[in-house]
Amino acid sequence: MTTSSFAVPHTADTTTTVVGLRTADDSGLVATPYPAPRLSWALASDRSGVLQHAYEVQVSADRYFTDAASSGEVESDVVTDHPWPAEPLRSREVRYWRARVRTDLGWTAWSAPARLEAALLDDLDWTARPVHLPSDRGRTSPGPVPLLRREFDLPAEPVSARLYVTSLGVHRTALNGRPVSDDLLEPGWTSYPNRLLYATYDVTDLLRPGTNALSAAVGDGWYRGHLTWHKNRNVYGDASALLAQLEVTLADGATVTVTTDENWRGGYGDLLAADLYDGCERDLRQEPHGWQLPGFDDRGWERTGTLPLPAGLAQRAHPAVRVVRVVQPEQRMLPDRTIAVDAGENITGWLRLRASGPAGSTVTVRHAEVLDSDGRLLTSILRGARATDLYTLAGGTAEPEPEFTFHGFRYAEIETSPGVTVERVEVAVVTSDLRRIGEFHCSDERVNTLYANVVRSQRGNFLAVPTDCPQRDERLGWTGDLMAFAPTACATFDSGSFLDSWFTDLSIEQRPDGAVPLVVPDVPLGELPPAELPHAGGAAGWGDSATVVPAALFEAYGGRGMLERHYAAMRAWVGFTVDHLDEDGTWSGNAQLGDWLDPAAPPEDPSRATTDSGYVATAFVAHSARLLSDAARELGHADDADRYADLHRRTAEAAWRKWGAHARTTQTGCALGLEFGIAPATERADVGKALASLVRARDGRIATGFLGTPFVLPALTGTGHTAEAYQLLLNTECPGWLYQVARGATTMWERWDAIQPDGAIDVENAGMMLSFNHYAYGAVAAWLYRSVAGLRPAGPGYRTIEVAPRPGGGLTSADASIDTPYGTASVAWSVSGATLTVDVSLPPGTTGTFSAPEGWRHTTGAGRLGSGHHSLVLHSG
Repeated sequence: MTTSSFAVPHTADTTTTVVGLRTADDSGLVATPYPAPRLSWALASDRSGVLQHAYEVQVSADRYFTDAASSGEVESDVVTDHPWPAEPLRSREVRYWRARVRTDLGWTAWSAPARLEAALLDDLDWTARPVHLPSDRGRTSPGPVPLLRREFDLPAEPVSARLYVTSLGVHRTALNGRPVSDDLLEPGWTSYPNRLLYATYDVTDLLRPGTNALSAAVGDGWYRGHLTWHKNRNVYGDASALLAQLEVTLADGATVTVTTDENWRGGYGDLLAADLYDGCERDLRQEPHGWQLPGFDDRGWERTGTLPLPAGLAQRAHPAVRVVRVVQPEQRMLPDRTIAVDAGENITGWLRLRASGPAGSTVTVRHAEVLDSDGRLLTSILRGARATDLYTLAGGTAEPEPEFTFHGFRYAEIETSPGVTVERVEVAVVTSDLRRIGEFHCSDERVNTLYANVVRSQRGNFLAVPTDCPQRDERLGWTGDLMAFAPTACATFDSGSFLDSWFTDLSIEQRPDGAVPLVVPDVPLGELPPAELPHAGGAAGWGDSATVVPAALFEAYGGRGMLERHYAAMRAWVGFTVDHLDEDGTWSGNAQLGDWLDPAAPPEDPSRATTDSGYVATAFVAHSARLLSDAARELGHADDADRYADLHRRTAEAAWRKWGAHARTTQTGCALGLEFGIAPATERADVGKALASLVRARDGRIATGFLGTPFVLPALTGTGHTAEAYQLLLNTECPGWLYQVARGATTMWERWDAIQPDGAIDVENAGMMLSFNHYAYGAVAAWLYRSVAGLRPAGPGYRTIEVAPRPGGGLTSADASIDTPYGTASVAWSVSGATLTVDVSLPPGTTGTFSAPEGWRHTTGAGRLGSGHHSLVLHSG
């Protein structure tokens, strides 16, 4: 670290600018949780072939950089994840930073400065304590939602104000009757005993001189509401509580701090119950009008109690849950006067209504993903989730919508008591508000629909945590589902900070022996098939999220700091698997979930797949060992890199020695053998042929479950069997991706055959596991990006990009784009007769290679590409 910039060279690059300054904090909040933020930027230039050779970063207490700390000139060709070059931030401290880079033409100008403000970085910064209603504590069933309030005076005009706020439960907080944000279900779901997130809001514009009111409603949420199919309550605690600290600077320089303490008061209102699974019940007659405003008479409300400061307070660094879209649904009146609502697609969210009626009249809204044979809501597959919102009107017109809940549904039914008129119905789509970064399109509209279904399933399930499904009494962060889906997730939405947060909880919940829970955050699951599975953690494929997710994040975003932060968890998991290897070097002594929901598995036991679970487990040991070796090499841990590379080799050899013949007989066996480096190099071609033969023998019907599906298409194209890969993709018979599309799916299904070919929904034989919004099989989208369109990362964060389109299946065109850390990269190809045209755009700072598909001759030059636009023409033959 130096305190000033080095001398400016004479040469300058006036064609390139440094833009998009950012840190790993993607929350959009006014402050950052990181005392030493990792720094990234992008380059903008109209010329081609732009590469960064070095950079300099300056940090200053003012935006004019009169006294700046400097990194000095740092040799680097990447624009992502650079270290903070100054003293660590202190709580509330404001600093500015800027960057410039050296290209082949010289140094660019300095970027525009970016402002950073530190959040509360130490528990000692908190003078507030959580407050709760004593009358609400210990409640064991859904009940009235506590309302909490405090009035305070500001003797002068406020010029700056920060609200640091979180809750035990989920909260809606307001100042002077105005919401402090549009964030929902705050603070989300984390490993609450160890880590509780808060948000920092700039609330200056919500305050005024004189009397002000700070208020909040605090619902049960994940903290004390129903969790899992056992509908356990009070898993984390028996009191909903608010923790808030408002710090105001006045025009005269004085400061005022308002905290949650014993001086708050609380009561109850129109929210009679709010549960994530069951829904919301509101009686609008009981709304205490004006309770969020100054001057409300709360003398009849009870005084609050206080709780100790929670452990692990940290500001949220990823986007909040929000309403991201509003859909106008179709409506029709049923013979019994029920209003049937069709959103047109399976979504996560709720209905917004405008209704009028006499006081005491009711409106009931029920939700479901599919309809039964009579055209009514099929709610039995929701199991114990009531998924019902009930409103009692106060008289006149109201616009009710639920709070502190969400539903997974396409269809809804609205029942009203006599005298009620429903004037408007809207569908609010809710998700963690991640930025969309990936797009895909091709000439086959069925494949476009499949891709759109993948996008909807990610949107519907990335809500506070990456869940398996949004509708039934589950909605848990299943590690195996995310293991399968992580590469697709990272290419479609900017999932970096969101999954980094989730993985932080995985590291916290990881057992001392390295075992990884089946769900994160970890909650008691009880018995699952197979009954003997050690549910404290340790299922192959599920536990391998400990290596696969960090590897996918690093590949997509290039965050070396993230990789280093999670390296210990990666090592611990691999260590756990090594400890469970048999004398022959395989992992076959434990019960496993296996290739879950293989279409040939009995409906009552989804773990009984056609591919031996011991082979699958051992293959994943080898896979994780290789991923860990790659991470170790990237981080400079040479001994670890060699050790885990050797573990991969030994485990792969043991797996093939024991199960090689068996592996050739199943799609999953071949796919894992090829993609995980299990099959010896000398046998890869034959295994690829065996896989292709298996696909042809089933006329393109897929035969893989959760663990095999992400790898079967890459295994086919990787061994030159593109025709069979497209046969698998485009198959419209059950089971298959386009079978779901043909049956009207708008999101991905949990089971390949969730709807039978005759249109029936076999609830009984499915063992009540019938989710129509389950993203695991959506892993196919990674192959759409990488092989159909041909846009794949070849270096961390897309620093290098491989352009490798593989036309086939009768497609005449395809295109994809991904907003990488360097900028937007895109590939678009089209076939016209004997000519294949490929248009490529690579962002500044990147390089690429072009790999021509088999049977096409590249006539326009070498396969190396620089940044900028390229049009490549190929001819068949």
